[in-house]
Amino acid sequence: MKIRKEIRQLTASELLALRRAMAEFQRRDGLNSFIDLGGYHGIPRRLCPHGSSLFLPWHRVYITQFEDALRTIDPSVTLPYWDWTSRESLSSGIAEAHGNPNYQEQNGLMQPNPLFSGPIEDRSRQTRRNPSQNTAQLASYAASVSLALERQSYTEFNTAIEEPHGSVHVWVGGFRGDMSSVPRAAYDPIFWSHHANVDRQWAIWQRCQRNSRPPEAILNQELPGFPGWTVADTLDPTNSRLDYTYEGLENVICPQPNLPGFEGFSTRQPKIIVEVRDIDRNGDSFLVDLFVNDAVDSVSETTNLEGTFAGSFGIFGAQGLHNDHHDHQDHHDHHDSHQFKSRQHIDITETIDRLNLRGKKWQIQLLATNSDGERVSSESLPIGAITITSH
Repeated sequence: MKIRKEIRQLTASELLALRRAMAEFQRRDGLNSFIDLGGYHGIPRRLCPHGSSLFLPWHRVYITQFEDALRTIDPSVTLPYWDWTSRESLSSGIAEAHGNPNYQEQNGLMQPNPLFSGPIEDRSRQTRRNPSQNTAQLASYAASVSLALERQSYTEFNTAIEEPHGSVHVWVGGFRGDMSSVPRAAYDPIFWSHHANVDRQWAIWQRCQRNSRPPEAILNQELPGFPGWTVADTLDPTNSRLDYTYEGLENVICPQPNLPGFEGFSTRQPKIIVEVRDIDRNGDSFLVDLFVNDAVDSVSETTNLEGTFAGSFGIFGAQGLHNDHHDHQDHHDHHDSHQFKSRQHIDITETIDRLNLRGKKWQIQLLATNSDGERVSSESLPIGAITITSH
């Protein structure tokens, strides 16, 4: 059975083997090459089912196909995951293995790091990445993962975990970065470690919610682009077709949310959650920070930080993915321009409590930047409504 490890936990020899295999993988062309598989997600095949109940199963097969193709070059390698919720990530950001543009070979020569960038579909350039340096934003996405893990139905979890997944895409890609938008995200090698971590989060949720399964209506649904694979085939990663697990999975601690009717047995006060609804993801990508103000204070229009930072979310845009449909008559567009809406849940409890604002009047301000790094007004963001709830 394949054991997937956290990329920071790879030994020097394991990391070197991975880099060598990835470099060769990126050089190859044809079926099941890096280029070929990268094109499943966005350009040119447009198969990723974001915003649907197939999000988790489809990506589980997708990264397994990628891993198996990589292992045809070196059977000793497995796909590592980058745990962007870990203490190390919340301190230093992207794992060094993915963050350095070059690495040193055993002969002492420096080589381009194939975990840092990859070729896009026509090999006209390598992927670009300009990650945010604000790890407080990353911590906010980690808090959204905690909220998702408390969900008790598959449908709710599948929807909830896609939220921080998209935010991390935008955080990593940054301004004009390929990870920031759906069309070319999968050509950046960090995509695969990112999605291995999302898949691991699903595996954790499955371990904690052993009796929860996807709706019966979708179990026999075939996954787009993967003939012979259904949702049911993906439910047990240790089965003979998938044949993998995550190191340390057996030691995870399951969340213990407050249960309705049992509030008297918990000393935890309700979490304060900002819910952003009806986010249209068909256009540009945005990185949006939330700031809290005491409602009695006026906010200066000249200040850069409008209050106290409370959380963050990303709008993982699909701009350009629906263009040139006349050239792709046979593909099934899983990003329906009329249905590609999402939502975000941002836990701002820590900030509210630190400012001692429970029971008082306060307000939320949004500070947003687009994919060009330009400040944009909150009114121009493609969002429907914002509500504040207790959880």
